[in-house]
Amino acid sequence: MLAFATLTSSAQKLTYKVKIDGKESGTLIANKSGKKNNFTYVIQSSIKTTMLVTVEVKYNLKSIIENGKLKSSMLVQLVNGVKQTDNTTTVKGSGYVFKDKTGEEKIIHSTINVIVPDLYFTEPKNHKSIWSDNHGKFLSIKKEGNAYLLETGDGQNSKYTYEKGICKKVESTQAFSKITFELVQ
Repeated sequence: MLAFATLTSSAQKLTYKVKIDGKESGTLIANKSGKKNNFTYVIQSSIKTTMLVTVEVKYNLKSIIENGKLKSSMLVQLVNGVKQTDNTTTVKGSGYVFKDKTGEEKIIHSTINVIVPDLYFTEPKNHKSIWSDNHGKFLSIKKEGNAYLLETGDGQNSKYTYEKGICKKVESTQAFSKITFELVQ
């Protein structure tokens, strides 16, 4: 029985070098473990940069997928040690409850079966929208050549570039800088 469980379970780990305006500033590690329709994503990044002041950002996301659908996720983001984001998405009945750091809850009436962490491990070939725990809503995604543009609605869009189905690069335009994640392994 143990041998069977080992054969049907798998784990993937992707490591990305993070650059801000071309300067190496940290790492992002995306992990996926479990089996076909039941798995867990853990994505962690640590980024440090100096503009006028030193800014250190730590990002931790854990999402649990059961039967191909989101069961729960938790996102915490710290900026210089201060919690900026503390969001959860939890299945409730036929929908979900999204809660942000203020404690405000929003009911999601749609099934969530594609989430942002999926973008690191699988090319989103036939999807038009993806759930974002960071934004607390579905975001539009559209194909552009061998890349996909994830539109946030606030002008801070991200472009995901693929090779053989795996995300090789993410380019994100933020308020005052360009952030790039480049696959190392």
